[in-house]
Amino acid sequence: MQQDELRLLLGEVGEGRRALEKIDLLYRHYGSRFRDEGARGLPDAVMLAEILGNTYTCIETVLFRISRVFENHLDSERWHKHLLQKMHIEVPGLRPAVLSPETFKLLDELRRFRHFKRYYYEFDYDWLRLEFLMTVYERMRPRLEADLDRFSGFLESLLVEADGLSGADS
Repeated sequence: MQQDELRLLLGEVGEGRRALEKIDLLYRHYGSRFRDEGARGLPDAVMLAEILGNTYTCIETVLFRISRVFENHLDSERWHKHLLQKMHIEVPGLRPAVLSPETFKLLDELRRFRHFKRYYYEFDYDWLRLEFLMTVYERMRPRLEADLDRFSGFLESLLVEADGLSGADS
């Protein structure tokens, strides 16, 4: 694995995290409306569904980039599910697990919703389901941040090690 590839991946993880922060700011901005049964309506349901779907898509993009550097093989039939499953598994001698078991379970809920939303063209959103997904989202965010902090630290340690080896060669 080359240093440039690691540096690029670290940058891509950072870029994904910044995009997630922007999505989270939007979620927090509208959060009180999402919870107010008397005020929320169809536009709020559509907005919340978009936020949840975009959150998962952003996370999946980060995970795909990690997989591209460390494994590079996904089942073409069910790659979305396969990618998420791979990211909560440690690959000895290659990389630690990217996601904790709890983050994996929460993200799997968002993955299933994103899949459903892609093929659901009606606008009669189930607020009980959306409320459940809001709790999933709120539990997932700090866990994901911790997981990505840990994984970014791993990437940085690989770079320090690689820099040390290249410095020893000079």
